[in-house]
Amino acid sequence: MTTVTDIATSAPAKHRAEVATALPPARGQTFLKLVALELRKAVNTRSGRVLIAAILLLAVIAIGWQLTHLPQGPAGFDGFLGAASTSVLLLLPVIGVMAMTSEWTQRTALTTFTLSPRRVRVQLAKFVSAIVLSVVVMSVVVALAFAGTALAGAVTGHPASYVAVGGQLAGAYLTVALNVVMGAAFGAVIAQTAVALLVYFIAPTAWSLAGPRLFKDNANWLDVFGAFGRIAERDLHGMLPETLTSIGVWIVLPTIVGLWASSRREVK
Repeated sequence: MTTVTDIATSAPAKHRAEVATALPPARGQTFLKLVALELRKAVNTRSGRVLIAAILLLAVIAIGWQLTHLPQGPAGFDGFLGAASTSVLLLLPVIGVMAMTSEWTQRTALTTFTLSPRRVRVQLAKFVSAIVLSVVVMSVVVALAFAGTALAGAVTGHPASYVAVGGQLAGAYLTVALNVVMGAAFGAVIAQTAVALLVYFIAPTAWSLAGPRLFKDNANWLDVFGAFGRIAERDLHGMLPETLTSIGVWIVLPTIVGLWASSRREVK
């Protein structure tokens, strides 16, 4: 026999079932949306904006210095590009490090990985967003270098030199992207911003200084800065195995370890 109580308890359950079937199925975030979110997170913080502003300011200062120390002959684009891109190579990887460590140092990992449970996918989106950001910032620096070269040609009265500009740009973009990925990889492995930055700046530099004294020419196998220099010059000097080994040890291996560690790190 059905009582009034049975009817009262069954009505809310029936209503909830009807509401659940009426709602559209939840759709997961696309990878492009994750990349856009991570890119916005990288530039929407005060530290990110300050770093980007510092990079561009240093690039302008470097171009200004080049304009005040012009050679007697035609001004070359390579000189302006090399001077302006130094700040990008030094500071932009810091954003890559902070992008990979932000969830753990700011204690937002629980929120992030609750909304996007597949951690490796989120970490890959961080890597891609760091590369996209490096391309955008580098494009602004390249535009400044072009403007500085043209201004130098107008000041000196000599036609500006743009010899092999395509190869120079390819080497510069690739070197910057590899630097940023290396910084992000160190951040993924260590997950603490200060420690990751310390290791990123000290470890490769220490090897480039101490390695040749300890291992002579064999140190080139792990000299990532030498590999970056050869890539930027578009000339491997017959050292393709050494270049690939350096990239593998300092970039590919930390990236793999960082993705593995991030997928298993405890969320607090």
